[in-house]
Amino acid sequence: MATVLVAGGTGMIGRHWIATQGYLFDEVRLLSRSPGRQGTVIKYAWDPAAGTYDPEAFRSVDYIINLAGAGIADERWTEDRKRLIVSSREDSARTLLKALQETGAKPAMILSASATGYYGDRGAEWVDENAEPGHGFLSTTTQAWEAASMTFKAAGHPLAVLRIGIVLSNEGGALPKLKMPLKVGMANYFGDGQQYMPWIHIDDITSLMTWILQGKNDGVWNGVAPEPVTSKQMATALKKAFGGWLVAPVPAAVLRLLLGEMSDTVLTGARVSAEKVVKAGFGFRYSDLDQALLDLKSK
Repeated sequence: MATVLVAGGTGMIGRHWIATQGYLFDEVRLLSRSPGRQGTVIKYAWDPAAGTYDPEAFRSVDYIINLAGAGIADERWTEDRKRLIVSSREDSARTLLKALQETGAKPAMILSASATGYYGDRGAEWVDENAEPGHGFLSTTTQAWEAASMTFKAAGHPLAVLRIGIVLSNEGGALPKLKMPLKVGMANYFGDGQQYMPWIHIDDITSLMTWILQGKNDGVWNGVAPEPVTSKQMATALKKAFGGWLVAPVPAAVLRLLLGEMSDTVLTGARVSAEKVVKAGFGFRYSDLDQALLDLKSK
């Protein structure tokens, strides 16, 4: 039997993975601050900040997925919020490693989430998994996140790190926010619109996670579609897919005023390559943005 333990499984990606990929495994368990049962999934108690967990969650576990961490764009980046974003990721990895050491669990693969924010603001430069990290809070956060994840590898556990781009989904994340101006006929791009937005369809990122686990594909992988687009191209595609009469900019100065440092989430970007995962044999269902948006519109 193959058993998967998911940390951070109540977020958008975790929920979708369980709903669309969980049936491929014999048992799916969740680590949660609210233990109990969620359909066929058993939720086991843990508190990463306190370093506590239910040892039963790790019994005979074959795979671990770690998606845990406070949302990057859920709240304005106060100093307290920034500390929580980083510490929630470090605490989750630390508690998982503690549990593995204390229970003696030997998963065949640990999949730890990261983000394409690792690369910082890179303009039109193509970046792959070997590129150096960038600068700014998004990059330093993902560097700390990955450093925490690498403790699994140092302890002898097979590890894959997945640098996830902008996940397009009707269930949350960026897409509903990007669609909001379309209610009045506008599709917005940010600043000069030339920054790249490395996107991926929700079905592809969850399929990619399963491909990593089942193939025991360790190492660092970019979780992005093969054809990244600029902010302006994204706005144009949204207008085409969902209807509208105008593609218009939101000036960088306005975003800086409204969002402060958090405006970096839309004003910076990187042209992230999916070449490694494509050459390794993963097949994308949605490599074209227009195709991905039309699929999401139909659901």
